[in-house]
Amino acid sequence: MSTQLLARLETTLAAALRTLGVTRLCPAERAVRVVEFGAVGLTGAVLNVALFLWLAGPTAPLVAGTVAFLATIGWTFLLNWLVTFGRPGDLLRRFGRYLGVYAVGYVVYIGTLMTGLHLFALPFWLSDLSAVAGGGLLNYVGSEQYALR
Repeated sequence: MSTQLLARLETTLAAALRTLGVTRLCPAERAVRVVEFGAVGLTGAVLNVALFLWLAGPTAPLVAGTVAFLATIGWTFLLNWLVTFGRPGDLLRRFGRYLGVYAVGYVVYIGTLMTGLHLFALPFWLSDLSAVAGGGLLNYVGSEQYALR
């Protein structure tokens, strides 16, 4: 995606968020960043759930969840670094920080996944989707405040 196209999309999105009144809660720039992070996260969630379901049959849920989660980290880092946060700083340093944030997110993810599967007996897809949502909230705050700042 070109820089000019992205800038146009962000301007249009900011105007829409102003019209909806979202900017009364937070600045337009942050609201746009939250929407972009959410869109990137949605692609990551689809990738995660697809990998998890593909692997969950032949492997243990913990292994399937770990592989799906790790694959999603690389995907979402690249998209967030390029689109959401506009290529801040050194790529390798930021990726290291992102991994640190996601390591904490991983604990939340696995805890939620295993709780859903074993305590609440939820189906694989619902347990995994819940785990992605729980970890995602932590990952946004960590990315914005530390990893990709």
